[in-house]
Amino acid sequence: MGLLIDTQSLVWLSTRPEKLGRNVQSAFDDPGESFFVSAVTAFEYVDLNMRGRFGADLPLDPVLSLLGAVVLPLPAEIWRLVEALPTLHRDPVDRMFVAHAIHADLTVITADRMIREYPVRSLW
Repeated sequence: MGLLIDTQSLVWLSTRPEKLGRNVQSAFDDPGESFFVSAVTAFEYVDLNMRGRFGADLPLDPVLSLLGAVVLPLPAEIWRLVEALPTLHRDPVDRMFVAHAIHADLTVITADRMIREYPVRSLW
């Protein structure tokens, strides 16, 4: 299965891997898994890193290399999916992340319970 990783999980992978759920840790250890990062997540990660929100400089490229993850471009047409999503989450980045997962038919990796309430497969 293809896995789309959210920002928080990327940060925890680098700083506090013990916070990742057991299922996520198993997936990260599985050489057969395919990992993806949405372009919107990459932007959010880099923006937060530049503002010092992680407490240390954590460039994205080494994290992507560690996972062998690919950054997926954000398809323009996902605005239609965002528009159709229930209004569970007010964060536009999270809504775009969910829509991207639905569009690409990927399972999301997220600790965010609100995201897991959307009609999207999740792993935690």
